[in-house]
Amino acid sequence: MRVEEQDLVDRLRAFAQNPEAVHLIAGIEDVHPEDIADGLMRLDADDALTILQALHPDEAATILVELPSETARAIINELPDTTVAHYLDILPMDDAVDLRSQLDPERFEALLNVIPSEDAEEIRRLLSYPEGSAGQIMTEDYVEVGADSTMAGVLDIIRQTSDEDYETVNYIYVLGPDRHLLGVLTLRRVIRANPLASAREVMNPEPLSVPVEMPEEEVARILARYGFSAIPVLDVRGRMVGIVTADDAHEVLEEAETEDLLAMSGVIGDAEAYLSLSPLQLVQRRLPWLAVLFVAEFFTGSVLRHYAGESETGKGLLAQLMLFVPLLIGAGGNAGSQVTTTITRALALGEVRARDWLRVIRRELLVSTMIGLLLGLVGFCRAYLPFIGWQLPIYLSLVVGFALPVIIIWAACVGSLLPIGAKALKQDPAVMSAPFISTLVDATGLIIYFEVAKIILAWYGLSF
Repeated sequence: MRVEEQDLVDRLRAFAQNPEAVHLIAGIEDVHPEDIADGLMRLDADDALTILQALHPDEAATILVELPSETARAIINELPDTTVAHYLDILPMDDAVDLRSQLDPERFEALLNVIPSEDAEEIRRLLSYPEGSAGQIMTEDYVEVGADSTMAGVLDIIRQTSDEDYETVNYIYVLGPDRHLLGVLTLRRVIRANPLASAREVMNPEPLSVPVEMPEEEVARILARYGFSAIPVLDVRGRMVGIVTADDAHEVLEEAETEDLLAMSGVIGDAEAYLSLSPLQLVQRRLPWLAVLFVAEFFTGSVLRHYAGESETGKGLLAQLMLFVPLLIGAGGNAGSQVTTTITRALALGEVRARDWLRVIRRELLVSTMIGLLLGLVGFCRAYLPFIGWQLPIYLSLVVGFALPVIIIWAACVGSLLPIGAKALKQDPAVMSAPFISTLVDATGLIIYFEVAKIILAWYGLSF
């Protein structure tokens, strides 16, 4: 049952406050797990944990599968083993492998002893392959037949096996006694062929395959290039060990392209859902490159100081203030671009909606305040302290130290509201936000800088 999002969030919040209320549990029983997971992301982590702990382990595990990995990682260690075991058991195998990094190694091994032995052995096999390789994103659930199998026999195998046993039935793989890949059948060809024809007669004897140690992104691009829904994976001896499906390949490419896009704006880290990241994690992702770009702007200021110092006008107070304009405006523009890129991506993927604007603003205020204060301290030290700085008067150094956080906070607020506002107006956030952010930050950043300068200089009885 599909419910209105805000109504569901209200139900979940009420459930978190009173998890024993039977009528509240009944109120979400018929809701799709994907919708419940989306609602949990809009609650505090403690409330989400309370709800998952109150649900039956099967239900909690099904919802947990739909949560972004960062959100799941934040709460999974607090869940009982029964829930996590169910979660591990129903996870796609490649995601189950990723779970190892989120749990204590001893607990992960203990959970493998709880789930069905065949699933545990498959997870252990996948873990034996190099990280980021085809072996860790493949599945062993595929249809295989012998070369002498008839088309009628192949269809019987598909009919008699449950859906959970196969990742896909679009391709049927023909294997020899030594598990070498002899060919591949498409379901369409099987249906259309003579029921008594053998797999050897109908199959494509030259199927495209990939080695088990091939990097996952390369595998994904091969799948995308040829338009396959799956591709067989072979070990070093040429034996078939699994398949990589198109949906897994799509996730790999989406994550790689998102990371490239974020990196272009100086945001590091994996591609995770925006609301699943804490403010501290957002700071860790944005601060390193922002600090590098901030330091790089020092060189521009040094060049201006050099040439301004050679002229009489360069000795004036206004001229000295102008030396910091590239530094401050550049930092504000970079901070705004980071936020705009992050929020635009989150809107495109449906992780954030226009109605989430207040929550986004609160997060960005906290994140930008932490980043701004850190960079403001660096700017003050660079301007004031001997040996590492320019040894400027204390009043000029304070102007830099106070103006920088204000500009970064303002840029973050503008950078987050622009794409959300564009989305609310049914405009493309990427097209609308990018041109406006630099223009707005440049113009308003100058106003902020000089207004801060007026206030601080007035304390010292100065003006410009």
